[in-house]
Amino acid sequence: MADTGISVKSAEFTLVSEIGISSAILMKGAYPSLPRKQAGDEPSPPSQPTTPDKEGRSGPNAMVYVTKITNRTPHEVIEHLIPKNSGLMPGTGIQIFQSVILTMSIRLGDPSTTRFINGTIDIVFPPETTILDYSPKGKGTIAGIIEEGGGVIAISPDLVFLSSATPGGKTPPDPEEHRFGIPVGPGEQITGAFSKKNGYSFDIPAGFLLDYQGMPKNGHDMFWEMYPPMPPVDVEREGNEMQAVFSLIVQTPEQVPPGITVYIKGRVKGNLWGVIPVKGSVFLP
Repeated sequence: MADTGISVKSAEFTLVSEIGISSAILMKGAYPSLPRKQAGDEPSPPSQPTTPDKEGRSGPNAMVYVTKITNRTPHEVIEHLIPKNSGLMPGTGIQIFQSVILTMSIRLGDPSTTRFINGTIDIVFPPETTILDYSPKGKGTIAGIIEEGGGVIAISPDLVFLSSATPGGKTPPDPEEHRFGIPVGPGEQITGAFSKKNGYSFDIPAGFLLDYQGMPKNGHDMFWEMYPPMPPVDVEREGNEMQAVFSLIVQTPEQVPPGITVYIKGRVKGNLWGVIPVKGSVFLP
């Protein structure tokens, strides 16, 4: 997608638990649902053994769909990040500066009995890549967007997160806006848009968002803590798709794309298997 000024790459992977799919099915089969006992009701048919769906997502496992979108960071944004005496300003032909947006969708394997408790996402760049800035940082950024509601998440060129009820609700439409699809589930997509003037927007309802906050580990590695929105803690997001959007500005050697490795660790809770850790990883070139 070089003609649009952006690069879009997607991948999917599984968050695997210590409980195998077959074991999860046996556990569910050992505890069939009890028939309702009401006057006049006929006996309920025996429950059938649960079988995994075609994506193999039964049990506490989960599928993750991630998309990495990159573009050259505008000069005026970099000028605020790089000290003038550093000698590493845009256009030197030695270093380039890129904005990296990472979208993530988590689909629990058995939403009727499993819910997400918390987790972390670790984003690791090659050692020659340097993270200059990232967003969101504070704990209240995404919480505020969730509280505000709306159906679109927007990120300005300098990584400010906004939300709006409809596309274009915060900024006037840009005639040079480029739209693209982002996988969020098996055969499902949402729409993303990019313009040099306004940055990015994604058709993500605020009610689908996880809450999260980030912190760097070193110059090329950082992570965000993720958890369902608060309050209250006992509201289960059963069957719901959970999404998150992360943004960074990085400095890389010329002709070296900012490839990343994504590591996710989390905990899910099921009525039968209790609290179970899950984990998985994927590389996006």
